[in-house]
Amino acid sequence: MIVLPVAVREEMFVHAVEEYPSECCGYLTGTDDPASWVAYRCRNIQNELHARDPHQYPRDARTAYTFSKEDMERLFFGETSSPDDRVVGFYHSHPDHPAYFSDEDRTHALVDLIRPEPFYLVISVINRVVQGMRAFVWDEQQQQFQELEVQNGGKTGSGQ
Repeated sequence: MIVLPVAVREEMFVHAVEEYPSECCGYLTGTDDPASWVAYRCRNIQNELHARDPHQYPRDARTAYTFSKEDMERLFFGETSSPDDRVVGFYHSHPDHPAYFSDEDRTHALVDLIRPEPFYLVISVINRVVQGMRAFVWDEQQQQFQELEVQNGGKTGSGQ
């Protein structure tokens, strides 16, 4: 189960609505204590990639996302608010589709690159209204993604 601070959830929901009809993307850092979690918005460069090479990148930002180079550098080499912070999760939206972990999501998940394994949040946005959110995490024993329950936590945590 993930206990998601209300402020972090709201930051992700606002991001998803602002980016609609494109997919938003970002990540969460913090410790094992959800009160420490911070959401970081990332820039989805999928439309740029698609415009440059539609054969290599057949999907545009309505159905795919790619973090910018700057966001990837911040993700892997950036400073965090505390030396104990780490990447705890990733999030993205599905405009005009349900919140599910697609084959594309599975393919691009950073399995085995970040330890402990982060969770993945998928936010459904239909007509600029958040319809729901689901969470998934890699299960090493079963070698597949499993759904996690998401519970709303306190008001601590802040978005950036």
